[in-house]
Amino acid sequence: MPSQSRSAKLIIFMTIFIDLLGFGIIIPIFPFFLQDTLQKPELIGRTLALLMTMFSLMQFIFSPIWGRLSDRIGRRPVLMISLSGSVISHIALALSTSVTMIFLSRIFMGIFAATVPTAMAYISDITSPEERTKGMGMVGAAFGLGFIIGPAIGGVLSPYGYRVPLFFAAALSALALAVAVFKLKETVNIKSGQSLAGDYRRFNLKNLYLALRHPQLGLLFFIFLMVTLSFANLETIFAMYTERLFKYDARQTGYIFAFIGVISATVQGLLIGRLSARFGEVRLVTFSTLLLGTAFLLLPMQTTLTGFLLVVGLISASIGTHNPSVLSLVSKNAHRDQQGGILGINQSFSSLGRIIGPLWAGYFFDTFGPGQPFYSAGLLILLASFMSLGLYRRVLVQS
Repeated sequence: MPSQSRSAKLIIFMTIFIDLLGFGIIIPIFPFFLQDTLQKPELIGRTLALLMTMFSLMQFIFSPIWGRLSDRIGRRPVLMISLSGSVISHIALALSTSVTMIFLSRIFMGIFAATVPTAMAYISDITSPEERTKGMGMVGAAFGLGFIIGPAIGGVLSPYGYRVPLFFAAALSALALAVAVFKLKETVNIKSGQSLAGDYRRFNLKNLYLALRHPQLGLLFFIFLMVTLSFANLETIFAMYTERLFKYDARQTGYIFAFIGVISATVQGLLIGRLSARFGEVRLVTFSTLLLGTAFLLLPMQTTLTGFLLVVGLISASIGTHNPSVLSLVSKNAHRDQQGGILGINQSFSSLGRIIGPLWAGYFFDTFGPGQPFYSAGLLILLASFMSLGLYRRVLVQS
């Protein structure tokens, strides 16, 4: 059984990594790809923010649906749908010749971006509560490695045209789909004769209300929301910020994203299990948000590359510690047959942060200056750190 569990973890890791590699390729080139298409380049900040918001809005709506559906019909078919949609949407984006087509491609991409909550539910299925944080760290490490290699590939391929990396991303998603089709095993025991009709009636505000009233889950959802919202500031304007500060192009920005991914993947893949065993998830949430908020406040003050990379490295390590710790606590407080649904709701809060965050970043960037989104994000994360003190009374006994 342990060897089967390790094999399953490896397969889901490979599936997520390959798919996120394709996602990472887009990050450094997307602002430049959009700028080439826009008729009014001076609106780049707000247009980019709207595009990222539409993607996240679709995730907000569909993540709990996909997650709960995976509880009923299994993780594997939902992942198949997700990866297939990823292939199609990447190709559609590459073929886009207008802002309208880009918007439609990103909407479609957001609808089928079900890999995250379903993959986390998959990890929950095959890990014990004691190993849950380490398992979530493996999912995070796949994300981190995707950010290591993906943006670097996007930057390297960008001189051949911004559409080339997008087609390459589509090919990688197709490869992830092939791996999942032939290697990924189902982890949910589907009872014969079970109807899906009743399941759709569960997707309502009552279930969300009950989850928010849960003494552990409600606070965790809001902490995750605030951190994700703030981090979306960095993701949205990072390429434009480095262009203003260092005159960097897509290739050079891709290398910095790779640097972010190295640190995040190292923390989540190698260190998070040991840190969780020694300190507990709750302490890690408080400490990581404190460091993250401080780093965001320090980032706009950096004028040299060395200082900039040091602060960015601190941000990467903090996120690498925070995310798997919160996800582990969320998973531990959900019943086994509700893992997909609860993690889907949590992902919806993350998506809500990614809806508000890019709009926030784009407005502050265009109106008040490039560094202002980071200051506001830092203050919000410090508020989340203060809120996490409530977890000691509510969750510490379970961590």
